[in-house]
Amino acid sequence: MRATNLSFGTADIPFRASFDHASASRRRAETIIVHVEDAEGNVGIGEGCPREYVTGETMETALAFLHRRRHMLAALADPQDLANWIVRNTPEIDENPSAFCAAELALIDLYSKQLGQTIEQLFVAPVLSAPLTVSAVYGTGSFLKFRAQAMAFQRNGMTEAKLKVSGKTAADAKRAAFLAQRGKVRLDANNLWPNADAAVSALKHLSKHAWAIEEPVAKGDWAGMKDVHERTGMTIIADESFLTQDDLKLMPPGDGFIPNFRVSKMGGLMRSVSALRMALDQGRKIIVGAQVGETSILARAGLLLAGGAADRLVGYEGGYGTHLLRQDIVEPPLAFGEGGKLKPPAGLLERPGLGLQLRADAKSVMRAAETNDYWMPLAHSAQA
Repeated sequence: MRATNLSFGTADIPFRASFDHASASRRRAETIIVHVEDAEGNVGIGEGCPREYVTGETMETALAFLHRRRHMLAALADPQDLANWIVRNTPEIDENPSAFCAAELALIDLYSKQLGQTIEQLFVAPVLSAPLTVSAVYGTGSFLKFRAQAMAFQRNGMTEAKLKVSGKTAADAKRAAFLAQRGKVRLDANNLWPNADAAVSALKHLSKHAWAIEEPVAKGDWAGMKDVHERTGMTIIADESFLTQDDLKLMPPGDGFIPNFRVSKMGGLMRSVSALRMALDQGRKIIVGAQVGETSILARAGLLLAGGAADRLVGYEGGYGTHLLRQDIVEPPLAFGEGGKLKPPAGLLERPGLGLQLRADAKSVMRAAETNDYWMPLAHSAQA
């Protein structure tokens, strides 16, 4: 059944503390929310996080895509209609993956509810069978801030770490050594170094403390990444360089290269699930990542990928929720607990769709795209 109403806007949620890395510094959520509804009152919600340094999108271009395509997307009748539209419009989705992700998740949520199915049932995907161990993620802020983060994570029993590197080699090595005393460490350079020689030079001081480095050189520089892997022995994690299935075909084979899956950057769940199946067929290990500042909507979508990865999952970065955000916009919220374990709230994985609903106070942080109202209602057009 088609949506009779499609609305979109932004969520303006402050962080509890700023988060910094080599490519950006963030103090507030930058996320787009889509809301759809059918004639029987079923509601679907979706989220996307445009990141210019990852996909080239901005909040403005993402909102422009939704404004341009809103009626056509609302006219799609069912999951097969949606899948066919994705195939026909691949180049446009490649340019607007996060914007499309927000709309696609909302439609998937709606269709699943209409069918009385969970999203796992809709995708014929395995259900997450055990709590996830969330990586403690450290930004590039001051050393005082780093120590405060470390104390908080350690009080909670979190030992597995992902450390953003700043390019200040001595400071980065000091932090990596500190974390390595407590557990496994992987590094994230966010395309920091201009070439493999510069990356290898810096990693001489870091590689003994960490098992992997994410995006050490320019986005898509597979030859450079392979060079870094061969000269340092470190596993390479592909994030900004891995947006589509085509990137998996370019990624060197073997356990030395691991794709980092984030639903928003990949243009939604359908494309993410398809890429996950290809990666598993290639025999790859998997990391399921998250956008800094995402709400529990995207976190719920990531649970499907984590369940599908099963024993190939070697890292999980979601579930920060209200540990980072001052508030979430949905119930029940998804956030890790003691020991960094993320256990889905009781019944969540059995509820139709994403299993989430907007909080009554979500209006306080929502802004419609073109008006001062909460949502911008968009009546369905048969000619869309």
